[in-house]
Amino acid sequence: MKKVVLVLAMGAFLFSCGKSACDCVTEQAEIAKEMAAAKGDADKIKELTERSTELAESCKDFKEEDFKDCK
Repeated sequence: MKKVVLVLAMGAFLFSCGKSACDCVTEQAEIAKEMAAAKGDADKIKELTERSTELAESCKDFKEEDFKDCK
C-alpha cells in the first residue's frame, strides 16, 4: 500500500509542473465522477480523496479569474 501511495504522490508531483487552471478544473471533475462511481469502496474513496487533496495543493496558486475561461 505504501508503494501505491508513493507512486501516486510522485505522479502528482510530476504532473503538477506546467498545469493550467483548466487542467485543475478538468482533473477535479474526473475525480468527482470517479468518487460517484466508487460508492461503497472505502479504499477507492480514500485514494480519490488523497488525489483531490494533492490536486488542490498543486492548484492553490491560481486565482478565481484564472478559472473564468474554463469549460
